[in-house]
Amino acid sequence: MLPVIAGVEGILLTERERELFSRLQPAGYILFSRNISDYEMTRELTDDLRSLTQGPDAPIIAIDQEGGRVVRTAGIDVCLPSASALAATQSEHIITQAAYYNAQCLYTLGVNTDFAPVLDLGSPRVNALPGRCWGADTQDVISYAGVWNRSLLRRGVMTCGKHFPGMGAAESDPHYTLPTVRGDCDDFLAEATIPFTALMPELPSLMVAHLMLPDIDAVLPSSLSPALVQGFLRNQLGYEGVVFTDDLCMGAIANSYSPAQSVVLALQAGCDLPLVCHNAVEHLEEIAAVVEALPPALLQDVERRITRFRIMLSTFEPMRFIEWRDYLKDVAAFTASVPEVDPSAPASPVFDY
Repeated sequence: MLPVIAGVEGILLTERERELFSRLQPAGYILFSRNISDYEMTRELTDDLRSLTQGPDAPIIAIDQEGGRVVRTAGIDVCLPSASALAATQSEHIITQAAYYNAQCLYTLGVNTDFAPVLDLGSPRVNALPGRCWGADTQDVISYAGVWNRSLLRRGVMTCGKHFPGMGAAESDPHYTLPTVRGDCDDFLAEATIPFTALMPELPSLMVAHLMLPDIDAVLPSSLSPALVQGFLRNQLGYEGVVFTDDLCMGAIANSYSPAQSVVLALQAGCDLPLVCHNAVEHLEEIAAVVEALPPALLQDVERRITRFRIMLSTFEPMRFIEWRDYLKDVAAFTASVPEVDPSAPASPVFDY
């Protein structure tokens, strides 16, 4: 097993992808809008990915499906309210409904992991987060994101809290450049990391942000930093779930590191599953070669955590089709009933993938 989440190029696997995935055995895959044009074809794609995976455990098939402007299913007419819109309702019932509709869609498409909820604290800063946060108050984020998280898990979709340790204070968008945020671990524990620590017991995975945190590590970005991942998240906070990186193809990392370099640094830092979301087939051979050279003890720890996550996926009920037209009618009516509260959020590539 190759400890990487790989992006897929289109709506069907190419022969090159099929050969590489079959031989190198990535632990999982991530879908974007480019992969979703028809719900039956998307299910064929995810079934195809599962068929290439050797062994009894299901591969991770993930997506960024937060709601609002960060949905990957708009091309098949599934759009759900954003976290900020759902939080504005102050209704656990409405949030539970949103999670239910989201899970129904992902279940039908064959997706088993959602890279959400966002646990960053909302702020007026121009970064990648406006419209994506459950609130600016820690208790609001814990309450509302917690309801959404538990509801999705109950319906057979694994979740991922992001972006640890909290990037609400970032002054730039990591899709373009690496933001710098001041503060040591105690500073983060005082506010930004509170939603993560509160929900850690129920979160099967976390995603680490791309930030420069000079008061924690003056050399490496947070997603590649042993001080942040192994020291703070693993040792100090005791988190034992799977740790994903954010996409290593984002400018914050890709401006300074090749995918092979950043994958190795992420694994050495204590992450389990680096994300290589774009042009993955161009890099997988090199990534596999450098990963193979890592210490066996490190890889054993990574494989143990990934295997535990994938075993959990295998315990979910078999995915099944639903009455799609009825579903689309219901989800459209639900979404129309929850008005968006921040339609003028600044543009970011995260909205367009």
